Amino acid sequence: MLPLIILTIIGVLILFLGFTRKTKLIVPIAILGILGAIGAYLAATKMYNEWMGGMMSLHGPPLIFNYLILVIALFILPFINVFNKRGSEEVADFTGLILFSLIGGIMMVSHLDLIVLFLGIEIMSIAMYILAGADRRILQSNEAALKYFILGAFSSAILLFGIALFYASTGTLKIYDLQVGDSPIFQLSVLIIFCAFAFKVALVPFHFWAPDVYQGSPTIFTATMATIVKIAAFGALFQFLRYLGNNVGEWMFWLMSIVALASLVLGNIMAYTQTSVKRLLAYSSVVQAGFILIGFLQLKQEDSWPILYYLVAYCLASLVCFFVCYFVENKKGSDHIDEFEGLFYANPVLAVVMTIALISLGGGPLTAGFMAKLFVLNHAASVGSIALVVMALVFAVTSMYYYFKIINRMFTRNSEQAVWSVSWTYQGVLILLSILTFIAGILPFWIVNLFK
Repeated sequence: MLPLIILTIIGVLILFLGFTRKTKLIVPIAILGILGAIGAYLAATKMYNEWMGGMMSLHGPPLIFNYLILVIALFILPFINVFNKRGSEEVADFTGLILFSLIGGIMMVSHLDLIVLFLGIEIMSIAMYILAGADRRILQSNEAALKYFILGAFSSAILLFGIALFYASTGTLKIYDLQVGDSPIFQLSVLIIFCAFAFKVALVPFHFWAPDVYQGSPTIFTATMATIVKIAAFGALFQFLRYLGNNVGEWMFWLMSIVALASLVLGNIMAYTQTSVKRLLAYSSVVQAGFILIGFLQLKQEDSWPILYYLVAYCLASLVCFFVCYFVENKKGSDHIDEFEGLFYANPVLAVVMTIALISLGGGPLTAGFMAKLFVLNHAASVGSIALVVMALVFAVTSMYYYFKIINRMFTRNSEQAVWSVSWTYQGVLILLSILTFIAGILPFWIVNLFK
């Protein structure tokens, strides 16, 4: 409970700092707040047991998901400073909203009660709706916020309907110690709740919001959606499914297999035709979500580490891609793939780190993405889904086409390309993310051992 209190207090404090001229304090205070929350987890505070007993779990996989959410936020926050030129109040608003979204994410991945899950989703979603429309001077940003809000409202309604059926069939909102037998209403409630999760992580056929929202939102906040929101949603799905155990029928295995395969197929097909890099990365995220879902087949508590490792690999690469997109978009005025032409000769650091990130997303050797795909596909093979493994391998290889399409543009010399640079603070963060991508790929079991 103490981490939630710390993040709430720091978030409110930052909102008040927006009324002052102390803009340089906003991001450092936010970072200190997140470090304080991490420290509270490490200190194993007992306030949670007194205040939220029986409604949240802070042991095992949920605790690791919490750490992952907070650490990824530490990489995102320095880039909020790019909004300083638009006024201190906007920096404060955006930073505060990101901190509040972390509170929602923590509640989602730690829930033992479906009301806590619903509250967590709404807290995170409302913050994301606002951030999607943060650039109110641009029509695309307003459109993205409106689409995200309307479809998010439908998703919340679906979730509430599933929760209502869950309560009707079990007589409780707790997800543990369930004795439901073969209740068809319970099975239907699980299906509906799964559909709500599928929307949050952009799985087919609930992915249609992602390309427009990713493209229209300010790129820094697109990175937040692609990482923190996905971690929270997959963490919440893991928490939900691992407690259901044998109460869910064999149909869930086949449903997840079909949804995962559909995400791989449609995501790849749509990515081939994209000229907007942010839209391409949106469809790429649909493919990545399909791979992560493969790790949920025949889920057991000890199977959390392939999912966590894949989320780490995906987040490291996605952050780099979207941050580089931001700088190119800010310099050229567009995220069109042609604007990346000659990037290596204009800014070698950005081109190299994005190349590493794209290769990792495609599953190239020596990167975290390669080991992540190996782990989840090995898990799928261990539960007998050999056909799914073979098809996933085919789509993993074919996905390299549209990643290398971007890489090819970046290393194509443009005679009119002027040299430009970005702050070494931002370049340092991008280089660190790339180094971590290699470390996780070359020494994967160092990372895996942290999750076990």
